[in-house]
Amino acid sequence: MVWDQSRTARLLRGVTAAVGRASEGSTLVDAAKRLTSRMETIVRNSYCYRWLTTEPDPEVIVIDLRETRTIGPFVRLLEWGIDPIEQAWMRSRLASVTAGLGPALLNSRTGRLLGALLEPPSDERQEDERE
Repeated sequence: MVWDQSRTARLLRGVTAAVGRASEGSTLVDAAKRLTSRMETIVRNSYCYRWLTTEPDPEVIVIDLRETRTIGPFVRLLEWGIDPIEQAWMRSRLASVTAGLGPALLNSRTGRLLGALLEPPSDERQEDERE
């Protein structure tokens, strides 16, 4: 599956593992793990994620943005820098501190709003869009 191989999923798994090692048996760690799992579920079920990860229609022309002159350099820059940044994040204290903030952010107005925005459409809306 695409999600399991993504850098975001690896990062979330790494953050969860680092927090777990740092505070074995802590209720805060348990809350962070639940938050991480919930956020993964929300993202995976979001319309945007499904739209980005669907197989393209065979009649659609796909352009590799890495080969373009305008976007290609930015894509290469991101690919070059993301691994060192991810490794630094995994080893940082900030990663473990921010993981503890998750439950408070999830229950905030902003967290609820983001959850509502990323929530998949209801079955009725999907059927209406297909018609």
